[in-house]
Amino acid sequence: MLNSYLIQLIQEKGPLSQSEFMKIALQHPRYGYYQRQEAMGQDFTTSPEISQVFGELIGAWAVDYFHQIKKPQNLTLVELGPGKGTLLADFLRTAKLELSFYQALEIYLVETSPPLKNQQKASISFPFSWLKSFEELPKNQNPLIIIANEFFDTLPTNLFKRKDNVIFERCIGCEDGKLVFQEIERKKEGGADEIWEESPETESLFHAICKRLQICGGVFLCIDYGYEGGSGNTFQALYKAESSPPLHHIGQSDLTCHVNFSKLKKIASSYDLGVLGPCSQGQFLKNLGIDLRIESLKRKNLSQSAALNAALTRLTHPQQMGTLFKASAFFSPLTPHPSGFDLCF
Repeated sequence: MLNSYLIQLIQEKGPLSQSEFMKIALQHPRYGYYQRQEAMGQDFTTSPEISQVFGELIGAWAVDYFHQIKKPQNLTLVELGPGKGTLLADFLRTAKLELSFYQALEIYLVETSPPLKNQQKASISFPFSWLKSFEELPKNQNPLIIIANEFFDTLPTNLFKRKDNVIFERCIGCEDGKLVFQEIERKKEGGADEIWEESPETESLFHAICKRLQICGGVFLCIDYGYEGGSGNTFQALYKAESSPPLHHIGQSDLTCHVNFSKLKKIASSYDLGVLGPCSQGQFLKNLGIDLRIESLKRKNLSQSAALNAALTRLTHPQQMGTLFKASAFFSPLTPHPSGFDLCF
């Protein structure tokens, strides 16, 4: 259905930017990927789904930061794109061990997917409110802890190329009744030949996050696959857990682009926020004590030793998720450094 809709739209209005295509394919109110199916676990598995330890360690990290900022009476916790709610459910299991932290929490989830909202409602036992966007977050002076695990990679992203001093934008057009990539000339501009991505939606959201941290204080923990420096085309699709051409299976495949951490760092610096990372996910989790936690669980559940070892490898090994995924923290300069970023690489 989306394929026909997009062809008609292009015939009426001309080629779509890559970001427009992504937004429709993922968020169309009836046929978009995140609106019409339980995506989680079908085409990809996030770190919280691999092991309970991931969410537990993030919870311990948040409790440590809570202590560093002198245990405020009220604390706003926001998770962007919480998936099935697994991370937060495991996070809260750790939070309960620190009663003052647990009682200070006011939780908001930024989510638009009806199927995932149903999963979150079933998974999370703590009272929370849903937001359609971060900008809807109620304004107050409470410090914030904001968490985004594999969220920014889903935000619409454009692709540009400079060749022979001409800038082209890759768009989605229609030829012979089929969707195709097309390069549309935008302007003449001198410079080296290169390919790069831009995500206006990512930048707009991150500006909003930085403004709130600047006013209220707190920290934003971003974990995602991405890069610092470099350029190129990272647009990809997953269909039934396998790599797929992005213009196939529209509305049935997940579309992502890698996160440009250097761009986030530049924006954060413009607000005088502190920045740590990006650090490899493997090193970040080791800094938080994942090896000790896994060993503790193995002693309590000997029959699960192999599964726990496999989860540890998948989360931290350089050839699994350990290096591809990055962690970075952006925080109020008036607060101490969040933990977990020693020996980053």
